[in-house]
Amino acid sequence: MMKVKKMLFCAVVASAVAAMGSAPSGEEQAKRQARSVHLHWAGIPTNAVEVVGSVKVTEEQTNSYFMVIGFDGGYMGIQNFLGQHVGIFSIWDPVGDAFDFGAKEHDVDEKMRASVKFAANNVIVSRFGGEGTGAKTMFGCNWKVGETIRFRITAEPDGADRTLFTGYVGNDSGEEKIAAISRLHHGAPSTVRHVHSFVEDFWRNGLSKALVRRAEFFGFAGRAQGETGLSRAVAAKFTGDSNTLMTIDAGPVKGGGFLQTGGETKNEHVPIYGVFRIEQ
Repeated sequence: MMKVKKMLFCAVVASAVAAMGSAPSGEEQAKRQARSVHLHWAGIPTNAVEVVGSVKVTEEQTNSYFMVIGFDGGYMGIQNFLGQHVGIFSIWDPVGDAFDFGAKEHDVDEKMRASVKFAANNVIVSRFGGEGTGAKTMFGCNWKVGETIRFRITAEPDGADRTLFTGYVGNDSGEEKIAAISRLHHGAPSTVRHVHSFVEDFWRNGLSKALVRRAEFFGFAGRAQGETGLSRAVAAKFTGDSNTLMTIDAGPVKGGGFLQTGGETKNEHVPIYGVFRIEQ
């Protein structure tokens, strides 16, 4: 079974975006960072109470984020963070805007905050800002290039007005429960919606855009309330952020798709905003 590795640090990377308090233009982003690219998974139930997905990083760089399971309440994945291989599981507060780059983590009333109800040993719990606000858990999972890491997120009611999102990470030998984070839902169902994955360069030093980041994402499926089995994703849509660089690519791999950004990457498989079927 995968074991959470003890974290020896707790740091926050302060980007120029957060300092500016507003989103830079696509041209400004293109000067300093590789473009963020995404896969949006089709076929997973919109009312899923459980979602699974895996990642295999094939090319990494310092300060890279391979977000495996993203949804409308948060995200979970792996990072090369200042040269350390770590995992992250975060849930947004149900207030504000995820694109509010000037948001301060302590400006939200405690009653409105996402709150960590459980964290495994050696998981670091903190608040985050600069992209909206919320609760964050970080853990050392010692992932390796070429290794498959599996993630799972479940959603269940937490009283009358909250949802408890629980994150797990594992491999072929088993999985470990990382954290459980409670979030106000304002009457919405307790589900994991709008599932997607992405690759991000958060080094943003003007040189990082020349470096290639690539990962394969596969095995995505979800289970709706009352169902016993998982429904597999059947297609994926390739998108990117507002960065104007076209050194990006995506395409099918067995059971999923790949994302690549940076360096001399060419968009030669699936065009940006294109959709491809998943080869099972």
